[in-house]
Amino acid sequence: MAGSVNTKAPDTGRPPPLREELHLFPGPRARDGTPTWTLNDPTSTHFYRIGWMEFEIISRWRRGGPDRIAELVNKETPLEASPQDVRKVVNFLLGANLLRPQGQRGLDRLHQKAASLKKGWLHGALGAYLFFRVPILNPDRFLNRIMPMVKWLYSGWFIALTIAAGLMGFNFIIRQWDSALQAFNQTRTLTGLLLIFTAIFLTKAVHEIGHALASKRYGCHIPTIGVAFLMLMPVMYTDVSEVWKLVSKRSRMIVGAIGIIAELGLAAWASLLWGILPPGELKDALFFVACVSWLSTIAINASPFLRFDGYYLLSDWWEIENLHERAGNLGRWQLREFLFGWDAPFPDWALYERRKMIIAFAWLTWVYRFFLFLGIALLVYHFFFKALGMLLMSIEIVWFIVRPIYKEVRIWTQQGANFSLNLRLITTVLVFAGFIALLFVPWKESVKAAAMLVRDQSTVIHAPATGQIVELNTVAGDRVKKGEMLFSLNSPDLDNELKLATLNTDALRWKLNHSGSDSTLLIEAAMNQRELEASLTHEKELLRLKNQMNMTAPFDALVTDVDEEIKPGIWVAAGEPIMEIAHPKRWQIITYVKETDLRRLSEGGSAKFYPEGLDWNPIPCRISSIAMTSSNTITEVALSLDHGGDAPTYVDPMGNYIPNSSIYRVVLDITAHFPNPAHMLRGSVTLEGTYITPISEIIRFGQELWVKETGF
Repeated sequence: MAGSVNTKAPDTGRPPPLREELHLFPGPRARDGTPTWTLNDPTSTHFYRIGWMEFEIISRWRRGGPDRIAELVNKETPLEASPQDVRKVVNFLLGANLLRPQGQRGLDRLHQKAASLKKGWLHGALGAYLFFRVPILNPDRFLNRIMPMVKWLYSGWFIALTIAAGLMGFNFIIRQWDSALQAFNQTRTLTGLLLIFTAIFLTKAVHEIGHALASKRYGCHIPTIGVAFLMLMPVMYTDVSEVWKLVSKRSRMIVGAIGIIAELGLAAWASLLWGILPPGELKDALFFVACVSWLSTIAINASPFLRFDGYYLLSDWWEIENLHERAGNLGRWQLREFLFGWDAPFPDWALYERRKMIIAFAWLTWVYRFFLFLGIALLVYHFFFKALGMLLMSIEIVWFIVRPIYKEVRIWTQQGANFSLNLRLITTVLVFAGFIALLFVPWKESVKAAAMLVRDQSTVIHAPATGQIVELNTVAGDRVKKGEMLFSLNSPDLDNELKLATLNTDALRWKLNHSGSDSTLLIEAAMNQRELEASLTHEKELLRLKNQMNMTAPFDALVTDVDEEIKPGIWVAAGEPIMEIAHPKRWQIITYVKETDLRRLSEGGSAKFYPEGLDWNPIPCRISSIAMTSSNTITEVALSLDHGGDAPTYVDPMGNYIPNSSIYRVVLDITAHFPNPAHMLRGSVTLEGTYITPISEIIRFGQELWVKETGF
């Protein structure tokens, strides 16, 4: 039978009569060669596949109670039936509402079933969001009229032309790959999104019409065509449930596959026309139709892991009705046996010989659905504004992922009687306990990054103002004392500006000094006082710049670099770098770490530096400072990815190296003697991390993700 029911029928007396409007059709041969029949309920448009035993029992339905019916089956057929077999059929028919209610007891049973089917408003709202159908029309008469007009769609010449069109279209896509990528990039625009949704609706319309025409070709009635909303996404649907009546396995598979074939045909012709037509909106629309047809067929319709065409094709090929449900039962049974060693009865003996294949299919279905529903949830989240997107994402994760897992775990907790001490149970408990323990065990991981060995107190000396180099006393490699002259500048503009500022200051002082004897100056005294203060500040700043024109060393230093173009007589702009100085003996190590590694580090932590290309021992060092904010630029260019480092960067118009992601500057002091190099060295540093438990990292990641995505 197609299903089982928990409703219990009376054990004595005749069973309730069958409903008169039910239809019974011959079905395909079962895998063991026995006949089957298809029972149709035209009121609900449901079909049920019954076996030989069920058919013989139903055939003798009016001839007595369970004992009598079983006796007649045993006497008149080669089958061996028992009253319990008859009761199972009665329970099945009751659960499917295929029996006429008898008296008050029958009416009460119908009321109970109706009450059990009622859902709360929340459950109904969730169900409506996830999936609901809107029937639009009964297309059966229309299909009967157009069937003679569309026979050519099934002809050999049209199929051959479509295959040729697909090959040519695929060739066009390969030859015009750049144009295809350019068209694909339009998906980021509003026009591109509208074209995609239009292409999806058109493709699914062709898909469903293909099913309807194929079903009608084999004489099936098509009661409904409508629109189904899958997570608010509208797609067409066609009721082709009468395909159950088809005895031929080949016919059923053709009807099941025709939707995929129709989409592939649409993709073939769309690809061909896209390659032929000139650039324009029609060409772009055809590209999206072709893409949607190819991708939806391969990724969705052909997949047997969801209840689309691929599932029904596989179900017919394997000759297993309700494949997902029955495979899921076997998969859960095997999971429980593997984890707990329950030694429960095999749930479906008809599938015993193929149990390994069916169980593997069930587990693959679970994995596929987990990642698919997770991806859909993330897609929905990013499609809507944050508050609604997060709500819908949570609903889908709970409904499609958490809910099935919860239901299975609930069964484990309710089946306490099945648990017994065995090797599998002990192994599962130990593995689970070990996993939980690992979450709370502190781990100490080192952080590795590219680093530079540079001189301490490295300072770039810039020109304080625009001027002409008068004297340059040092070259690269010179050692200078604190206060020793490095270079001097002459700036006529600065001198003139200083003279003007001095004259302005003197003039303002004169005005203030004579304000007591002049009424006009007295009125302007307050304003002149403010201007004098501003003039004094400006004059003071100019004097500071004037004093800096003779640049001296701020500390005992080594001149590490001097611009080759800087010579006496050369004019330089304000802020232009002249030379670089650093401490003559002290070195430090500079590195940049990712934000995710920042929590593992602390000031004072130990580290080791490994120079690049030198046969040196690791240089011990200690973290002296960690930047509190991320670096806007990388001054040590050799640490960028483009120059052999590990920091991804891009170069802005000013020539600065800007990190692509948040990185933090870490400075390390060297704690042991090492050979004094002649220049900076690049290498790698291994920084000792602090102890962190995995569970704290998981919680931190969740909190950061929540804050980042919600903006709270």
